[in-house]
Amino acid sequence: MEAEAVEVAELPNILIIGLFLMFGGRAYAIARYLRLPRVTLLVISGILIGPSGFNLVPDEIVGLFPIMSYIALSMIAFRLGETFIKFDLLKTGPTIFAISLGKTIVAATLVFTVAYFIQDDIVLALLLAGLAPASAPAATLDVISETNSKGPLTDTIIRVLAVDNVLGITLLSILFVVAEVITGAGNPTEEVISGVWEIGGAFVLGLGIGWPMSRLAGQLKKGKPSLLEITGFVLLCTGLAYQLQISYLLACIVLGATVAKNRAQPKKNIFGTIEEVSEPFLVIFFLLAGCELDLSALASLGVIGVLYVIARCLGFVIGGGIASRLVNAEPVVQQNIGWSLFPQAGVALGLAVLTLQHFPGLGQFLVSIVVSTTVVFELFGPTVTQWRLFKAKEAAEATETSSSDDLPFVQQSK
Repeated sequence: MEAEAVEVAELPNILIIGLFLMFGGRAYAIARYLRLPRVTLLVISGILIGPSGFNLVPDEIVGLFPIMSYIALSMIAFRLGETFIKFDLLKTGPTIFAISLGKTIVAATLVFTVAYFIQDDIVLALLLAGLAPASAPAATLDVISETNSKGPLTDTIIRVLAVDNVLGITLLSILFVVAEVITGAGNPTEEVISGVWEIGGAFVLGLGIGWPMSRLAGQLKKGKPSLLEITGFVLLCTGLAYQLQISYLLACIVLGATVAKNRAQPKKNIFGTIEEVSEPFLVIFFLLAGCELDLSALASLGVIGVLYVIARCLGFVIGGGIASRLVNAEPVVQQNIGWSLFPQAGVALGLAVLTLQHFPGLGQFLVSIVVSTTVVFELFGPTVTQWRLFKAKEAAEATETSSSDDLPFVQQSK
C-alpha cells in the first residue's frame, strides 16, 4: 500500500510531462503567429512556469534537466553527422574548418581583450575566452528545422556547428594548460593528456560504435532500422562517453558521421528515425532550460557580462565574415554566417563547470557569467538566426522552390 501511495503521489508529475508535450505540439503554430522561433517561445514559457516566474513546475520535474540535456543534445549531435552524407572532406572541409576557426579565434581574442581590460586578471580572461566560441546546436538546428531552411548558408551553419564542438573543446583544453602554467597550479602534463584523451577518445568511441551500428541496425527488418536499435546505439555512445570522461557531444557527432559515410545502410531511414525520436526530448529540454534560467542573474550581469555578450557577437560576425571571404565562400555565407551562430547554452555551461575543478574561485565567477549571459543568448540568439535565414531567402516561407524531401533536420510530419 505504501508503494502504491508513492506512485499515486508522483502522478501529477506525469501530468506535467504530458502537458509539456501537448504544448510543444502547438508551439510551432503559436510561434509562427507571434513571429518567434519555436525554441524562444519554449524557453520563455519555461521561464514563466519555472522558479523565476509562477513556480508551477515541481522540483522533481526541474531536476530532470541534466538527464534531458544529455539525451537531447546527444541526439542532436548524432543528427549533425547527417551532413556528412554528401560532405567532401577534401573539397568542402577546408572551407568549413576555416570559417569555424576564424570566428573562434576572433571571438576568443576579443573576449580575452575585453575581460583583461576590465578585470586585469589574465587567467580569468583566458578561461572566458575559451568559453566564448561554444555554440548551442540544439537551438540553432531547431530554427533550421522549423523554417525548413535549405541552401548554402544552411549547409554551412550545420557543418560549422559540428566543427565548433571540436575546436571549442581543443581551445579550452589548451587554455587550461596555459592558465595552470601561469598560476603554477595543477600539472600541465596531466592537463595535456586529459585534453588529448577527451578529444581522441571521442573519435575512437564514435568510430567504434558507428561501424557496427551502420551494419547491425536494420538486420531485423532488412533496410528498416528500428527506433529501439538506433536510440539504443546513440544512448550507448553517450553513456560510455560519460563513463570514460570524454566528450559525449563529439563522440555522437563522430558516430553520426561514421553512419553517414558508411554504405551499408539507407541513411535516410536511420537519421529520419532519430529525428522523430528526438522531438519529445527536445520539447522537454527547451522548456526545462527555461525553468533553469534565473532572471535574477540578469541583475548581476555587470559590465563584464555585457561586454562579453558584445565581444562574442562581434567576434562571430567579424571572424566568420573575414574567414568566409578568404576561402571565397558564397556571398550569402559571407554576409550571414557569423550572425547565425549566436545561441549559446548547455555546451558553454558544461565547459564552464569544468573550470570549477581546476580554478574553484574563478570557476564560480565564470559560471555566473555564463549563466547570466545564457539568458540573453537563448532569448535573442534564435531570433537573429531566423532573421538571417529569411534575409538569405533560404527559409521555406522565403522561397517557393524549397522541397522538404531532402532537407536535413526537417520534421517531415509537420
